[in-house]
Amino acid sequence: MNAEQQAAGSGARPAETWLGHFGGLLPLLVMIISMIVMVANGMGSTRNFWAAGLFAMVAGFLVYKDKSEFQKAVLAGIQDHIFAYMLACFLLAGIMSKILTSSHLVDALLYIMSRANVSPALMPIVCFIIAMILSTATGSAATSVNASGPVLIPLAVGMGCDANVICGAILAGGCFGDNLAPISDTTIASSLTQEVDTMRVVKSRLKYSIIAGIVSAAAYIALGVSRFGGTSAAATDVSGQYLSSLIFLVVPLLAVVLMLRKKGLFTSFIISELVGFVLLFAFGYVSLPTLVAKDGLIPSAFDGMVGTIIFLLFIFVMVSLISNAGVLDWILGMLRHQAKSDRAAEITAGGMVCLVSIAISSGTSAIAFCGPIIRRLLRPFHIDRARCANILDGLGCGVGYLVPTNPGCLNLAAVAVATGVVSEGYSPLSFVGYNFQSMALFVVFWFAILSGWGRTHETDEQLRADGVNPYSND
Repeated sequence: MNAEQQAAGSGARPAETWLGHFGGLLPLLVMIISMIVMVANGMGSTRNFWAAGLFAMVAGFLVYKDKSEFQKAVLAGIQDHIFAYMLACFLLAGIMSKILTSSHLVDALLYIMSRANVSPALMPIVCFIIAMILSTATGSAATSVNASGPVLIPLAVGMGCDANVICGAILAGGCFGDNLAPISDTTIASSLTQEVDTMRVVKSRLKYSIIAGIVSAAAYIALGVSRFGGTSAAATDVSGQYLSSLIFLVVPLLAVVLMLRKKGLFTSFIISELVGFVLLFAFGYVSLPTLVAKDGLIPSAFDGMVGTIIFLLFIFVMVSLISNAGVLDWILGMLRHQAKSDRAAEITAGGMVCLVSIAISSGTSAIAFCGPIIRRLLRPFHIDRARCANILDGLGCGVGYLVPTNPGCLNLAAVAVATGVVSEGYSPLSFVGYNFQSMALFVVFWFAILSGWGRTHETDEQLRADGVNPYSND
């Protein structure tokens, strides 16, 4: 049971705050306003948002009348079992991503594509597919962008393609894997906050992601033929020395197979990563010093997750503060007033995810914040928890990657500038309009919400079999 569930389910009297409900809501308002101001001033990274989390905690300290209650709420957020589970999962996912990037798997995949002598008209769809494969394999849109962007962007532009279209296709491919991969931070966060097995979510998400992917692929083919169809193909110069690294595909595939066989997320990660380490040593890609040095594989893998983990910590503390003050129940009461049916409840949940994703410019952060609230909102309707996780993740990724101030968009713009094919000051506004995957996810999930497509319900017996109390916090 997480912090806000404890506050709601224990029957305890809410902590008193100055200014009533507004005072209790102040930590959330301070966090969101601080992030908006930071983004407006060019500080849009997750590390910048640590300060917003600290400001929110200070706001909670100021409005809580009883400082001992404030301390209890902070500790409850830090000790939240969902946060603890997510912390361990993110660290293991970081190692998995680092193993795959250190294996030169990216170079092998790029070499295969380069040998096909692709026409410029097909470069948008090729960039989308390459980024999609990389992000799905590594669970990281950032890895996909940083690995493929430096090669694909100058390559495609040199062939006569528009840099904006290519950047949009790469971002879309990254979004595909971020939304679907079982080792993605958004998949993990959406699954855990909805109290459902990750692989069950991934299997149920396939139909939505694939439909969005097919629509996106068709759009990139049509756009490529209409915009670049008159340009002749050019040979690409990508080394094939790492072709044997294709064997490293076994690492993420093994993790997926183990999760499908219900071996558990931690077991699946650890076993597959041990196989990855053995292969890295066998191929000579790492040595013991490069594995454990302060800038080695393992420390750098953890470093890559620190920004997200610390920000998530502040989110859980902030949620605990507003929950302990009774504000979360107040918000839920207003939301439930609108949610009188399955459809109305899902519309309310979807709208909340979209608004928060826009406000804080990050799908991952929006998922982590909205997840516990949406779980309590939808729980009384017994809507399948995997569907709840899919709506949360689909709209989080769909909207999040369309916000120009999203860290992923800013990262891709920086990569494009570094290639030298676009000028300094290149803005994500130039390419987010070509991110067809996020647009398709937005349409697909709102269609599913409004039409009821794919909506199923769980029985009390099914919930109890998963160790979930079907009636807690109704």
